[in-house]
Amino acid sequence: MMQQATQSQAADKQQRIAGLERLVKRLHTSNSIAVTILSIVTGLVVLGFISIIVKLLLDGLPYLINPDFLVGQGVGAVGAQIFNTLYILVFAEILLIPISLAAAIYLIEYAPQGKLVQAIHFAADTLNGVPSIVLGLFGFAFFAVYLGHTFGFNISRLAGALTLLCLNFPIALRLFEDALTSVSREMREGGLALGSTKWHTIRTVVLPSALPGIVTGIVLTAGKIIGESAALVFTMGSTNPLNSFTLNPLISSDTLTVHIWYLKTSGGGLPYNVQNAISAGSSALLIVLLLVINLLARLVGRIIQRRVTSA
Repeated sequence: MMQQATQSQAADKQQRIAGLERLVKRLHTSNSIAVTILSIVTGLVVLGFISIIVKLLLDGLPYLINPDFLVGQGVGAVGAQIFNTLYILVFAEILLIPISLAAAIYLIEYAPQGKLVQAIHFAADTLNGVPSIVLGLFGFAFFAVYLGHTFGFNISRLAGALTLLCLNFPIALRLFEDALTSVSREMREGGLALGSTKWHTIRTVVLPSALPGIVTGIVLTAGKIIGESAALVFTMGSTNPLNSFTLNPLISSDTLTVHIWYLKTSGGGLPYNVQNAISAGSSALLIVLLLVINLLARLVGRIIQRRVTSA
C-alpha cells in the first residue's frame, strides 16, 4: 500500500511538472508572438515616418541650399517666415515657461492636495483637448478684438503669442509637474533638515534635479509652437508687412507653417509644381529647425544642470 501511494504521488508530481512545462511553453510562445507583432507594427510606423521625412528632405533640398530662398522675402522665399517663426517661438516661450513652471511649483510644493488641485487638473486636461482652431477663434475674439481695441493692437504677434500660451499651458503644466514629482521626497527632506527654507530647497535642490524633465517640456512645447498654424492664422495673420525683420510685437506676420498653408490654399499666384516645391522646402526647413532646437535645448539643459549641481 505504501509503495502504491508513493508511486501515485510521484505520478501526480510528474503530471504537475508536465503541466507547468506546457504552461511555460504556451506563455513563451504567446510572448514571442506578441513581441513579433509589436516589432512589426513599430517598424512599419518608424518606416512611415522616415519615408515622409526623407521625401520632404529630398524634395526640399534644392531650396535648402538656395540662399535666395532662405534669406529673401516674397512668395518664393522664406527669410521673413524663418525670422517670424523664431520670434514667435522665443516670445511664446518667454510667456509660457515662467507661468507654467510657477503654477507647477505651487501645485506640487505648496497647494494642499484636494479638490482644488483636482479641479485645476481637470480644467487643464479639458483645455488640452480643445482643438487649436477653436483656441485660435477664442484668441481672435478676445486678444485681437476685445483687448486689441482696448490697448491698441489687433491681429499681431502679441495676440498670437498669448493664444499659444493658452494652447500650450496645459501640456507644459503637466510636464513640469511630472518633472517636479520625479524628485524624491528624501532630497527635499534633506534640504529642510539642513535648515534651508522651503523656497531655498526648491530653488537649489528640486529645480536642478528636475531640470531634465523641464527641458523635455520646453522642447515639446517648442515643437508645438513651431508646428502650429490654425491658431496663428486667426491671431497673427497670414501676410507680412514691408519690413517684418523687427521686434515690434504689434505687427501681423506669418510663420513657416502658415506660409505652407497659404501656398497650399491660395497658391500665391505660383504654378502648381512651384507651390509643391516651395512647400516641400519649407517643410524640410521646419524639420531641420526642430532638430537643431531639440539638440540645442538639451545641450543647454545639460550645461546648466552641471553648473547648478556643482555649485
